[in-house]
Amino acid sequence: MCYKKIVPQYKNKGMKTAFLVVMFPLALLAQKNYPALVNQYMHAAAAVNQFSGSILVAKHDSIIYKEVFGTIDYANTKPLDDNSMFELGNITEEFTAAAILLLKDKGKLKLTDTITKYLPQLPYNTVTIKDLLTHTSGLPDYYDEGMKNKWGTEKLAGNSDVVKSLADANVPLAWKPGTKYDEYHYYSEYPLLVSIIEQLSGLSYKKFLQQNIFSPLDLKNTDVFAEMEINKKLHFNHTESVFFDESKQQFFPPDSFHAFSPEFGYATNAVMGSIGVSSTAYDLFLLNRALKSTRLLSSSTQKEMFSPYVLKDSISKIFFGYGVLTGENELGNYIQQRDDGNMITLGYITTVINYPLQDLTIIVLANKAKSSSNIAGALAYILFDKEVVLPYVHKEISIDPSLLDKYAGKYKLSRVASVYKKDGTLWTTIPGEPDLKLLPESPTKFFSANKEYDWQIEFKTDKNGNLMKTYFIFSGLIKEAKKIK
Repeated sequence: MCYKKIVPQYKNKGMKTAFLVVMFPLALLAQKNYPALVNQYMHAAAAVNQFSGSILVAKHDSIIYKEVFGTIDYANTKPLDDNSMFELGNITEEFTAAAILLLKDKGKLKLTDTITKYLPQLPYNTVTIKDLLTHTSGLPDYYDEGMKNKWGTEKLAGNSDVVKSLADANVPLAWKPGTKYDEYHYYSEYPLLVSIIEQLSGLSYKKFLQQNIFSPLDLKNTDVFAEMEINKKLHFNHTESVFFDESKQQFFPPDSFHAFSPEFGYATNAVMGSIGVSSTAYDLFLLNRALKSTRLLSSSTQKEMFSPYVLKDSISKIFFGYGVLTGENELGNYIQQRDDGNMITLGYITTVINYPLQDLTIIVLANKAKSSSNIAGALAYILFDKEVVLPYVHKEISIDPSLLDKYAGKYKLSRVASVYKKDGTLWTTIPGEPDLKLLPESPTKFFSANKEYDWQIEFKTDKNGNLMKTYFIFSGLIKEAKKIK
């Protein structure tokens, strides 16, 4: 395979110098200059894909790479710095889960308690706190069942409004609590956990986190905001999210996106629990280290938090813990918190992933990124000595269409990918992903015409043109695929 020099030592003196911790014992990372390799990849991502965000990589308690790229705002008037705050989206669930577990450690609640012990107005006396933590409650969606076409745009809904809407709607559970997970039935769960935190502590969610997590762990640039308030610039150093419109092939500011009704925003964007916390890469690193020690939770509670409870994705073998995801990939077991730019936090892509065996942590906070960008995955490949293709500008060439026939077929990855010929060119699809048109940049190398997806396929042939090996390359990650049909 021809990628041995694809990630050489970083020597471009004209580039901005990144934060490279020279005192870190690189022997712990097999003597390679990993900070330089990460730096080279990130500069390519910024130059080619217009990545804007904050990156932090650490081994144990030592930061080996920390850098920011891009600007806070869509207008590109203010550069990011280490203290620039990013909306975390679903990573907020880790804070909410930690708050509940703190109350557990203090003897204020049990995870087996039913939620009606603390929220007696709800008609769900078989749902436990653990069911909320693991997204297995079967609760109805508070917006669809209780607020849609009823809430209006006169005020922002809060967590107490979620409780009231569910109580008034009195919709039956979708299944027996604790027995299954469904991605369309978990939007009520973490908001209810916030209401339980507030009921037991007598504090607002914001004040509870400030007094029990932010201040004790010295998270100086972490706070709770309502998403609509963030867009009104209530904090001088909070980033704007910038989303990528694939159909128009350009980035747009968040206020130009109108896929959802104004009522939906007023009913959901200030409800805390699954969203609401904003932070920095460094503060998330401090939280990560605290959850590796007993500074925040007892060792037994930590073990509970990171245990796999319910299968989220059978193909990728991803499980829910408490406010986190756990799984196993070709690099090993991992614990992950992420938000991929969902409908609430459109434009932000945030990932924190830790490989416990190596105690390797990768944090990526982006306010401007193409939704398919897998920066954390590429950095993990680099740190695990896997081959990575740097982002680069693809250029289409003309080739003989007859060459395409031998490439069509079924290819085995974690799922079965199809490659087929259509309209004189190649197309590919994987279950759960859109069909992608592939353009040739050589007779054996193809790239996606959809610029939101950095998808490449390379076919290795012998001197007679017979197919020998096939490599699928997604966001720089190279995976060999076996042709099965």
